[in-house]
Amino acid sequence: MSTAEGPSATVLSPDGERRAARARAAAAAPSAPKPDLLGGYAFTALAENVRDYAIFLLEPTGEICYWGEGARLMKWWTRAEAEGSHLRLLYPEECSEDGTAEAHLVEAAEKGEYTGEGRRVRADGSTFWAGVTLTALRDGNGELLGFAKVTRDLTVRRAAEAALAIAWSAHTARDAALADAADARSARDRAREDAEFALEQVRSAREYVSQVLEREVIDLHGERASLLHEMAILNAEIQRLADPESVGGRSSAPG
Repeated sequence: MSTAEGPSATVLSPDGERRAARARAAAAAPSAPKPDLLGGYAFTALAENVRDYAIFLLEPTGEICYWGEGARLMKWWTRAEAEGSHLRLLYPEECSEDGTAEAHLVEAAEKGEYTGEGRRVRADGSTFWAGVTLTALRDGNGELLGFAKVTRDLTVRRAAEAALAIAWSAHTARDAALADAADARSARDRAREDAEFALEQVRSAREYVSQVLEREVIDLHGERASLLHEMAILNAEIQRLADPESVGGRSSAPG
């Protein structure tokens, strides 16, 4: 059976539903819930005494026809405001994370149940994170009688999950920082070892060069001295040959 409202019904936005609910509560008392949906006093006792869950009933068209005490305590809407309002009353204006009231009613009617999580609106306009189950109620012939809605406030759980996620992120960041620090220490140690090796190579090279050059300098000094000596002898010989007297005297001497 379709969950859409009749063709002549005015479809209000979530904000419009909230304004209409307050006007209706101020003008008249809510109508009594349908007996076939309530199913006797057992359901009423459950809905009125359970405090951790919001339990309420809806018409096939989505109007709230029974508002339990747990629903009032969780959502802060009075029975006079809630009963007669469409389910849109409880949804954010811009749509909840899990969809719209109309989509949830259609899914529950077609599949038998809708479950999900998303923001819902309290009477003061604040929102809370809700876990919801919307169940289609049918008679023995399969005729849709309405819907039962059970809501749980998951704000604390969600905040705890968010805090856990932050803590885990911080833990992961710390591990990454420690790993980076370890890598940095390892890189520093490798750099120090490389520097020490390079310095040792420089020392060895300097010692080698010093020893080799010292021997080469000594050899060069010896070669220079020898060369100078030979040049002196050659120069003396050249001067002797260039002196005519010296040459003539030698040639006229008795044999």
